[in-house]
Amino acid sequence: MLKRHLLLASVLAGTFAVTACSQETKDQAAVTADEAGDTAELAGDDIAANTEAASAEAEIAAQNAGTEISDGAQNAGEAIADGTNTAVANTAEAVSDGADSVSDGASNVAANAEEKVPADQQY
Repeated sequence: MLKRHLLLASVLAGTFAVTACSQETKDQAAVTADEAGDTAELAGDDIAANTEAASAEAEIAAQNAGTEISDGAQNAGEAIADGTNTAVANTAEAVSDGADSVSDGASNVAANAEEKVPADQQY
């Protein structure tokens, strides 16, 4: 009988121990779930804030890139205009110099022609 009482007492003690552990486990699981929920909420807030900041930075970078492209296009346009103006001025100067040379050459030919023609054949 003593063995039965000891066996019964052991079974009851084991049952109480499991029940107590189960309650502690449930309590700890509830606390962990609450903490996980809080952590997830904070992570969501962080993600939202970081996404907003990254979006703002991307927008600023795009605006800066647009400004740089615009400035580059304007500088290229000015360089083309300056180059064109210089080329036109140089071409006009070359044409003018050529016309002067032709005029001088024609005058020289005329003067030489008069000198080579005998006086009685000059008009």
